[in-house]
Amino acid sequence: MNTIQFPLATQDWTLGKSRALALQAAQVKSVEALSGALWVTVSGSEQDFFVKSGESVAIPCRHGQVVIEALGDESVVRVGQHAESMASNSQTFAHATYVSLVCPVVRGLRKAADWLDPSPVAARAH
Repeated sequence: MNTIQFPLATQDWTLGKSRALALQAAQVKSVEALSGALWVTVSGSEQDFFVKSGESVAIPCRHGQVVIEALGDESVVRVGQHAESMASNSQTFAHATYVSLVCPVVRGLRKAADWLDPSPVAARAH
């Protein structure tokens, strides 16, 4: 059986309004806006990138972080990965999902819990 080696694998993400996704630059080869607009910041690069729907940008370095933020309403972003980094950094996308999705939900739940049940320490002081 013949197998084809693809130099680039992709992962699509949906980012809500003003939501961000942070990834290791060593893992990211390109960023493409499938819909909406994106603001892409690369640590180690002197410029930010503004990517409109249908446009893409090549990531200029392989160290630091790439932060992708949705501008305006919901955006769909396609992240092109270096194929050789996929095996070694497979947990990075899982971590990015955790940071982008789970952490804000937990913060919201904590705020709701604090609102519903104020600190018992403060209540006992009165």
